[in-house]
Amino acid sequence: MNITRYDPWRSLEDWRQEMDRMFHPQPHRDEETSHLVGGDWAPAVDIKEETDHFLIRADIPGVKPEDIEITMENGVLSIRGERKFEETEERDNFRRVERSHGIFYRRFSLPENTDAEAVKATGKDGVIEITIPKTEDKTPKRIEVTH
Repeated sequence: MNITRYDPWRSLEDWRQEMDRMFHPQPHRDEETSHLVGGDWAPAVDIKEETDHFLIRADIPGVKPEDIEITMENGVLSIRGERKFEETEERDNFRRVERSHGIFYRRFSLPENTDAEAVKATGKDGVIEITIPKTEDKTPKRIEVTH
């Protein structure tokens, strides 16, 4: 018998995702919130802004680096992966299962001043660190009107 943790908010999140897909088919760059966009669980994430970069730390213990995919497209950083349930454990006589397993998918809208080509990710002790460098803010060119 497989024991699964009940999530009372799951159907509400599914409904919100469906509304987002209907009314906002493209990700908006001005969104300042992150979205849980699907999966069986969601890793805890911290986002920090430094003077020259953004730093995202995600707690993803028990997931192999080859099972994590990080992409950045149109100012949206996506983290997806899978924590696999060990088949040998399923036969044991568990009384309680609280560790999440399965697919996760998170995405974060970032400001326009990010350098998508220079994003780097490292992992250690179950924490993934994603460094997103900032680009210089472009100041508008002033054009004088002459007579």
